[in-house]
Amino acid sequence: MIYLVRHGQTDWNLFERFNGCTDTYLNQTGIAQAKLQAENLKSVSFDACFCSPRTRARQTCEIIYQGPIVFDDRLAEINAGEFEGADETDAETMKLALHVIMSGDKGTENFKDFMKRCCDFCDMVTENYKDKNVLIVTHGVVARVINYYFNGKPKDYDFEPSVIKNGGLLTF
Repeated sequence: MIYLVRHGQTDWNLFERFNGCTDTYLNQTGIAQAKLQAENLKSVSFDACFCSPRTRARQTCEIIYQGPIVFDDRLAEINAGEFEGADETDAETMKLALHVIMSGDKGTENFKDFMKRCCDFCDMVTENYKDKNVLIVTHGVVARVINYYFNGKPKDYDFEPSVIKNGGLLTF
C-alpha cells in the first residue's frame, strides 16, 4: 500500500500564499499535523520512504518516520517562478499563473514536464515496490498528479481544488 502525506502547514499556507519550490518551514500547526500522522501511522511497517527535498516536507517526514528516507527531486513541488509567494485568493493572478505554468514561461516549470517527473516517480514505485508499504511525503500539486495517476482523472477534471489538506493522508 502507498501512504501519501502532504506536508504540514506553513505560514505561507496559512496566509494563502503559493509555496511552489520556495523553501518554507512548518509552523506550529504543521508540526502538530505531522505528529498526528505519526500517531495514525505508527502501526504501519514501511518498506520504503520517499520524500520531497523541500524543508517543509522533510520536517513532516522526519516527525512521521524514523527510518531511512530517500529524498527524491521528482517529489518537489512545481516551480512557479515569479508567482511563488503570490496571493492564492487573487483569482486573476492565479489564472495568469496557471496559464504561464502550462507554457513554462517566466521561470516556471512547464506543467507537462512536471507531470512527467511525477508520473516517472509513480512508475518507479509501482514497478519496484509492488505489495510493499511505501510512505511518500510531498506537496499539494504533486499529490494531485499522484492521485490522478492511481485513481484516474475524473471526467469533470478541474485542477484548482486540492485533493489533500496540509498534513492529510491519501492511500493507494
